[in-house]
Amino acid sequence: MKTSLNPFKRGFPWLLLLSLAMTLAAGAEEKNDVRRDDFVESEGDQPVVYVLPLDGQIDQGLMILFRRAFREIEEVRPDLLIIEIDTPGGRLLETEEIIAWMRAAEVPIAAFVNTHAQSAGAIVSFGSDRIFMAPGSRIGSALPVIMGPGGATGMPDNVYEKIISDTRAMVRGIAREKGHWEDIAVAMVDPDYEVKVNDHVISEAGKLLNLTAEEAVEIIPPRDKPVLAEAITDDLESLLEYLGLEDAQVVHVEPLPAESLARWIIMIGPLLFALGILGVYMEFRTPGIGIPGLAGAVCLLIYFFGHHVGGLAGIEDLALLLIGLVLIGLEIFVIPGFGVAGVLGMISVLAGLVLSLIPRIPSLPEELPDISSPSMIDYLPMISLRLLLIVAFTGLGAWLLSRLLPKTPFYNKLVLQASLESGTGEDKQAASAKHDYIGMEGVALTALRPAGTAVFGERRLDVVSSGEMIERNDPVRVIKVEGNRIVVEKSS
Repeated sequence: MKTSLNPFKRGFPWLLLLSLAMTLAAGAEEKNDVRRDDFVESEGDQPVVYVLPLDGQIDQGLMILFRRAFREIEEVRPDLLIIEIDTPGGRLLETEEIIAWMRAAEVPIAAFVNTHAQSAGAIVSFGSDRIFMAPGSRIGSALPVIMGPGGATGMPDNVYEKIISDTRAMVRGIAREKGHWEDIAVAMVDPDYEVKVNDHVISEAGKLLNLTAEEAVEIIPPRDKPVLAEAITDDLESLLEYLGLEDAQVVHVEPLPAESLARWIIMIGPLLFALGILGVYMEFRTPGIGIPGLAGAVCLLIYFFGHHVGGLAGIEDLALLLIGLVLIGLEIFVIPGFGVAGVLGMISVLAGLVLSLIPRIPSLPEELPDISSPSMIDYLPMISLRLLLIVAFTGLGAWLLSRLLPKTPFYNKLVLQASLESGTGEDKQAASAKHDYIGMEGVALTALRPAGTAVFGERRLDVVSSGEMIERNDPVRVIKVEGNRIVVEKSS
């Protein structure tokens, strides 16, 4: 039987999109290596101040900006780096990496809390040489929490104490190194730690320490230094004036468009990957249509593009995706039936998925301590959570598609289009004689997933199963005809 479907023509848009995505990803990686020498031109002895925003959740998406910024700072060596902090916190692994970059930077660092430095944001503040706060700002609550799909989860007492003890030691060491009050740092991590000066209780046992701007700059005798922050300043301009740098050249480090896009892609990564898998799933169920498969490929490409720019997926991960989609395309268009190519294709795509969830830290300075190079085991909770979300989204989507999609006009149009494209003129004329077909029995010539071909005596017809998967050579019976759509079921 002749067919109008050209598998290589159908697959060409997939390959084109994949090549384009890999080119864009490589280009975005090159942009991340831009030197600050290109746009920092201080005049004479004019000081240069960098302002790096720590805005929002501390996660892998934020690290795109921080890694680029600290590589640039390493080359330019500005007179001061100001980290402007407004964050509810985030993951401890990324926080430790930020602290490592700060330690390796051979420039003075000031933290400007504007307006929240909660949890991991407080730890980053302790990693700076000087701390300043905006009016009405707050800092504290750095207790580490293990997160699960439903939020914070409980843990055995010994595990809890191990995590608390490790974090407590980390913040104590950072505070000591930078000249901050160690007890304040510990009280923000450990709710059982009490801090008081004579009869003045700063942190009550049983409560995590949070400080307002006014409390942070308070000097409590006999101490001659503020509790934590050096001063309260209204904004960055006031801070620069306080530091005597009002005439400095200020460089605001802003995320590149590709970096901003990548951060959003990483946030919705599980949903994007699930949509990609569902698109491939629909292509298996309606072979020859192309639209679901192409949409799924686009979702997967967007997913891997964002994770590549974010320092998660490497070129080899994208190559695994490319190989997997090519194999799946061959299974759909060239060798029908779920066989070796389809299985290997799915394995390749899933391998690329897992590898894309493992962070890659590029171009680290040699002097960075080991704290910046966590092992894969450290990322297992994050990987497990994101895989769980992908499985949940994919499972729910597949169930909804199998239940609801066959009842929609859109589905019927897609299947009809596939039947018209793959049928000969003789078959289309035969399909119009619908009253002759109902009740006819024959054999499936191809697997029906759900569209395919069946033979009834000497007639070959394009048919659609009533919903079940029918294998090749299974007996079938026509149960209804709707226009050119011939619906069959497996007969006994």
